Amino acid sequence: MTPDYSCAGFTDVPAHFHRDAPLDPHQQRRHEAVLSLLRTLPPGRVLDSGFGWGDIAWQAARTHPDIRAVDVEQRRVDFARIQYPSLDFELCRPDGLDYPDDSFDVVLSIVVLPFVPDDDAYMAEIRRVLRPGGHLILATKTSRYLPRLWARATGQRDRGRRDASLRHHDAAAAARLLDRHGFQVLSRRAFYDPPFEARKNLADVLNGACEVAGSALGIVDGAPDTLYRAHLNIGSRPAARSSPAASTPRRTASGKGQSS
Repeated sequence: MTPDYSCAGFTDVPAHFHRDAPLDPHQQRRHEAVLSLLRTLPPGRVLDSGFGWGDIAWQAARTHPDIRAVDVEQRRVDFARIQYPSLDFELCRPDGLDYPDDSFDVVLSIVVLPFVPDDDAYMAEIRRVLRPGGHLILATKTSRYLPRLWARATGQRDRGRRDASLRHHDAAAAARLLDRHGFQVLSRRAFYDPPFEARKNLADVLNGACEVAGSALGIVDGAPDTLYRAHLNIGSRPAARSSPAASTPRRTASGKGQSS
């Protein structure tokens, strides 16, 4: 008999976000990528900024128990408090974080950046609450590999997006953003979505084959999900901030991206 992971009022939330439910293949890869970077960092105060449904914060607390998690949607906060009652989940303002400067040793930002309309305003707020010398683990989305190559070859805008609401960041753009806000990238990781699960035509099959090869060979640049472990340089100056309201995340109904 299949276990019932439903929760009153949250029957539309996918089962793999519920506590103790089996993770789907994407979540397994995402968890391993994020947590493997977090395990390299010493204990300290952690902020999960934009926690989605709370599953990453729950897993992160096993190695870094001093963790706070915030999100802009009350429904997500309510769900996470029910599923993971031992952790501190709070609602945050869409235009900033209600914490003093230099409050955290580590900030997790897992597939939130694709939903904010102003990258610099969002990153400036993360930089503000992170202590000098602290670390940021940033995960963002890139477009699918073959369409990205085609766009580069033809000079066209990237047409590899399956979801027009997502803003993608290639490695160079993400590195420039981090550098503008005083971060030094220490390492990069990536993971691939399970291939062939959404194939519709020959191009999808070929792209899936490239992702199989990229995953097997450990090629970071071809992956649709890229993670950065970055260090906030001591004495760095924050970048000029845009209007606070510009940092408001726009989310889909299904979470931080289609798979968070």
